[in-house]
Amino acid sequence: MHCWLARRCEGHIAGGFLGDFVKGRIPNALPEDLQQGIRLHRYIDRISNQMPEMRETYWRFGTSLRRVAPILLDLIADHLLAKQWERHGQGDLEQFTARCYATISKYPMSDEAKRVYKYVKKVDLWKTYDDFGTMVTVMHRILKRLKFTDRAPELVNIKPKLDDFYQDFLKYYPILVHKTDQWLQQHSNGLTSTTETIPTPIVQ
Repeated sequence: MHCWLARRCEGHIAGGFLGDFVKGRIPNALPEDLQQGIRLHRYIDRISNQMPEMRETYWRFGTSLRRVAPILLDLIADHLLAKQWERHGQGDLEQFTARCYATISKYPMSDEAKRVYKYVKKVDLWKTYDDFGTMVTVMHRILKRLKFTDRAPELVNIKPKLDDFYQDFLKYYPILVHKTDQWLQQHSNGLTSTTETIPTPIVQ
C-alpha cells in the first residue's frame, strides 16, 4: 500500500519500504527524495492509526488480536489492494512490484533493510500478496517477532471475514488516497515525479 500510494516519485517508493527501518530522526545524509519518502511513510502510518474508518475495522480481528490489529489491518489492506488490483491499481501488478524492487535498490539501506529486501525480491513476495495464504504466513512471522505466537490460531478467523474487510476497505481507501494526494501537493515541490496519476478509487 505504501509504495502504491507513493509511486509518483522514486524516493517516495523507496521510502514506502525503507521507512519501516528508519527510526527517530531521519538522517540528513540520505537523499532528499528518500527523506521525503520516509516522511510520507510516517504520515500514512499516522493517519491510518487515527482514521475512524480504519479504527472501526479493528474489532473484526477479535479480542485476542486487538493489540496487533493496526499491523494486521495494514496487511489486510495490502492483500485487498493486490486481490482487487484491476479495480484499484493500474497496469500489471507484477510489473509494478518489479518496478518497486528496482527503485528501492537504488537507495542506501541498513543491513536489516537489505536482508529483508533481498528476501522479498528473491521470492517476489509482493506479487503474491493477492494470495491470502501468503498473508497468513506473513502474519505468523509478525506475531512471532512480537512474541504473540500464542494468538496465531486466531488468524484462522480472518478469512471468512474478508468480504467484510473489503467493504471496510472501500470506505477508508479513497480517504487514504485523498489525504496522500493532499500531502504530496503540499510537500513535493521540486522533487522528481512521474507523470502517472492516482486513479479515482472505485467504490461500490
